[in-house]
Amino acid sequence: MTSLPSGSPVPRRPLTRRFLATLAAAALAIGLAAPAAALAAPAAAIAAPAAALAETPSPSPSASATPPTLAAAPAANGILRPGETFAVLTTLTNPGQSSVPSASATLSIGSTPLADDAGLTRWLSGDASGVTLQQIATGTLDATAPSAQTSVSFTVPGTDPALSGRAPGVYPVLAQTAGGVSLKAPTVVVIPADGALTPLAVVVPITAAPRTKGLLTASELAELTAVDGPLSAQLDAVDGSAATLAVDPAIPAAIRVLGSSAPPTAVAWLQRLLALPNDRFALQFGDADLAAQIRSGLTAPLAPTSLQYYLTASDSTKPAPALSTPTPSPTAPGQPTYPDLATLLDIGPADQNVFWPATDSVDGSVAAALGALGTADGPARVLVASSNLSARPSTASSAVDGVSTPVYDAEVSSALTAAAGENDTARRGASLAAASGHLALARTGTSDRPVLAVLDRGTDRSRVSLRAVLGAVASAPGYVPSTLAAVANTPAAAVTLGDPTADASRAADVSALTSDEGEIDRFATILAQPELLTGRERAEVLQVLNVAWTGDAAHTAVADHRAATRKTLDSVGILSSDFRLVSSSAPLRPWVHNDLPWPITVVLRAQTNDVRLRVQANTTVEAQASANTRLEVPVQARVANGEVVVAMQLFSPTGEPIGARQSVQVEVRAEWESIGLIAIIVLVAVFLGVGVLRTIARRRRTRAAASPPEAAEPSTLDPHDDQENPA
Repeated sequence: MTSLPSGSPVPRRPLTRRFLATLAAAALAIGLAAPAAALAAPAAAIAAPAAALAETPSPSPSASATPPTLAAAPAANGILRPGETFAVLTTLTNPGQSSVPSASATLSIGSTPLADDAGLTRWLSGDASGVTLQQIATGTLDATAPSAQTSVSFTVPGTDPALSGRAPGVYPVLAQTAGGVSLKAPTVVVIPADGALTPLAVVVPITAAPRTKGLLTASELAELTAVDGPLSAQLDAVDGSAATLAVDPAIPAAIRVLGSSAPPTAVAWLQRLLALPNDRFALQFGDADLAAQIRSGLTAPLAPTSLQYYLTASDSTKPAPALSTPTPSPTAPGQPTYPDLATLLDIGPADQNVFWPATDSVDGSVAAALGALGTADGPARVLVASSNLSARPSTASSAVDGVSTPVYDAEVSSALTAAAGENDTARRGASLAAASGHLALARTGTSDRPVLAVLDRGTDRSRVSLRAVLGAVASAPGYVPSTLAAVANTPAAAVTLGDPTADASRAADVSALTSDEGEIDRFATILAQPELLTGRERAEVLQVLNVAWTGDAAHTAVADHRAATRKTLDSVGILSSDFRLVSSSAPLRPWVHNDLPWPITVVLRAQTNDVRLRVQANTTVEAQASANTRLEVPVQARVANGEVVVAMQLFSPTGEPIGARQSVQVEVRAEWESIGLIAIIVLVAVFLGVGVLRTIARRRRTRAAASPPEAAEPSTLDPHDDQENPA
């Protein structure tokens, strides 16, 4: 669009209008023809709606669930030098389901500049109180279809009386529509002033999306470091800039632990990161929330203890990729060589003891605790937002009770962060114009009063958006690029912290997580290498405490991790059932279940509540990985019977209780052995006696059957008498 004085008409889009008119006609025809049932209705019933259509004007579109928005993006990031043409791209976005009709549009500019950051913030939020506007251009926004955009470009020559002769400053600008829809889009234009240059440093985080696992996987790294991946976009944006990098060391560690199986794109990404000349410092592992940890009662932030869990022998037979320092050669060919923790976490030459808590989360206790971690050679530096202070300092180089606290401009940082997260050209341009306005108001005009800004954490940033933001910072009028180290080394101004706005429940989450971690530390003593469990737990705790986890998502992440921790603690235990003891001695045979992927060593302690049963107190068990292992516990019963409870508990070799305590009932029938023995002896004796008697009787019968009949009794008479006196 051209300015009003020139009177030039605004080009329209007849083709678009004809297309929309055709659609409207088609819709009307379909609407009239659709109700086939009306053919049978009386003629009067048909005539009435037709008359109503003829007499009633076309209704405006029904309100959609998501209203349309208007954004105004001044050219050149909102910087207008004397004599230049002022151009503003105004875009109407319709996310709803109904079309937005065409509307007239106007562009106006304030007659006087905004006084300070507070006035600029109020103006951008829609508060126009105290602002006098002058209309400088008009135009028309065509009808906007659902889920579409329509734009109009306003252009005002630099010679226009409304622009010429203006003093340097930040002027309010308003694009608005009227007619079919009424919308407003406040923005600003900066007319820069001459003078000495002010150092401007910007800190850019190199981070991945928040997660609950300790390290990125190979597939995740391949995606993030691809040509169009978020991590590649971050390096593309900072390459060639003076930005100070805040690097999450968990990313290099995730690449190095993969060894020879690391994705080639990830290896190349790490090599590129190490080769960049930019100043840098390491964030806490996983970009964990520093303030929440200190408020939970910790005297120092948590740090990773071991990443051995993520290292595998098959991937470690060759040197880890992109190591800044060489690792020792294997002692024998084919033997794995594991890099130490410092090597895994290395991000290249970096400033030490630099801490970046979440925005507006720093109080006196946090500053003091982090400041105490510094050394004589590397004093601690704690980055603090200007909104976290009781009063805005005159320079970014500040100190709280002797602790160096470089202060980043909250308004500038917020606008830059918003622009970095915008893929829409108009909305990104509006945020960059807001950043230019805040930078103009923050400019000190002296080299010893630098300004510091940050791109706050975020992962939804395109390569184009990041480059646009860093380009705007590099070309900001009146500024010269600087670094965080240079800012911190200038004379510091004493400042006072205000009340932080951090989530108080976050400290409670830290306490709960560290309490669970203590249980894991004790539980891990069943392993030959406890660091396999303790190192993994610490890495996951730090990831769960990532500052990007906020609100309900943060609480869900904590709850899920605590549930996983409880599952780990329950992965080892006793499996047993009640049984009956029918002899004086026999073994109990419980199982030890081990769901861990490593073998364990535990001691089973058994104790009875009755003297009728004697149980071996300690039994050492070497349980296999991911298996149930059976063991035998010697038991001796006294001559008695009844039910006896045997309590069993697993302990680590160091005496830490493992798993839940188990109790089994043993039904003792120890006298059954004596009774059974006597009964058997009696039965054997009876059987033997009966057998002997039957054998004797059988033998007698056999002899009797085998003997001749008995002879007659001899007579007293003489045998010759028989002959003499025959019968």
